[in-house]
Amino acid sequence: MDLRNFDDLRPYKEDEIPAAIERLLKKEQTFRMMHFVYPDLEQEEIAEMLRSVKTTEDFQIEVSAPAFKVIAQTTTNGLTFSNMDSIEKGVPYLFLSNHRDIILDSALLNVSLLEKGFETTQIAIGDNLLKNEIIEDIVRLNKSFIVHRNAAPKELLMLSRRLSNYIRKTITEDQTSVWIAHKEGRSKDGDDRTASGLLKMLHSSSEESFEDSLAALNIVPTVVSYEYDPCDIFKANELLMIKEHGEYLKEDGEDYRSALKGITGHKGRVNIALGNVLNRRLEQIKTIENKNEKVRALSQLIDQEMHQLYRLWPTNYIAYDLLYGDNKFTHEYSRIQRITFSNYLRGRVLKLALAKKKLLKNEGFSKQVREVLLRMYANPVINKLHAKQEQTEKQH
Repeated sequence: MDLRNFDDLRPYKEDEIPAAIERLLKKEQTFRMMHFVYPDLEQEEIAEMLRSVKTTEDFQIEVSAPAFKVIAQTTTNGLTFSNMDSIEKGVPYLFLSNHRDIILDSALLNVSLLEKGFETTQIAIGDNLLKNEIIEDIVRLNKSFIVHRNAAPKELLMLSRRLSNYIRKTITEDQTSVWIAHKEGRSKDGDDRTASGLLKMLHSSSEESFEDSLAALNIVPTVVSYEYDPCDIFKANELLMIKEHGEYLKEDGEDYRSALKGITGHKGRVNIALGNVLNRRLEQIKTIENKNEKVRALSQLIDQEMHQLYRLWPTNYIAYDLLYGDNKFTHEYSRIQRITFSNYLRGRVLKLALAKKKLLKNEGFSKQVREVLLRMYANPVINKLHAKQEQTEKQH
């Protein structure tokens, strides 16, 4: 494998875009998707809009960013952005993000960056989502690059090194920012943890020390938090099946349905928070000699920052109090908000019980679903409490 050949993973080049656009225009699904965000446009107007695209930057600015802006306006109660002053214009970054939604985590970051006058990022996306040609065309037009996951162990190692080479080249040579999730797959239980393997992958493209190689990537911890997770019921089902059977086998098209639900479902308020560039954190681990311990320590430092950055909503505080039968955070929400969230939970439990054809009298199943959902929303509170405690202990 040529570790410098990125043709099957990179976004489309300019000379590849017209053919990709024409392939999309032959698919009825393209117009159905576009009509969701542009209901007033005729088919000919949509075709004209797409044919005007000459670069992947054009596609993000003219097509996807306005589309996701409409989605944010119609499916959220407001999108906010925190700590924007931690980054500078003209500097490429690696936005290392927690992962809650298949599509929106990165899309909403790019919408926010554009609105603030920053350039958008390239986006890492798993090949498990590329189930048909139309999806692959859209993501590669949308400045995305593909993370190949389905391969034999030896090939996966080579693919990982090639991916690392691509990310490093994109940031250090092309001067383009990159978004990547801090672990493979979404956080199903709301407990955000950075994978050590990801940090090792990022280092594998450099001959420099672990700290210096990562410093060159300008890594920025990035945290997205949703007041409501439209996919919470899917995640709860997966967690319960793993608990009961030890594994969960996805149905064909399940990731696509989750992505669609994440886009169209109501999310309440949404916040994206940026941390500081990791270089100061990298200085803290220089004295650790064992590489595995060094990587583990950096993962923990990133997690601590992410947990502190996480914007907590009333739903998180209510879930914590309901989970522990406590009134610790009653000052963070109103009685009406607690009733509203409790009713929301009751509806989600009932929906999953009916979907699994469980009798409503089966209290055991309903209690399990409720606890999984509560923990999903409460874990960010638990993590923030632990992060604050660790910070306090270090200061003393």
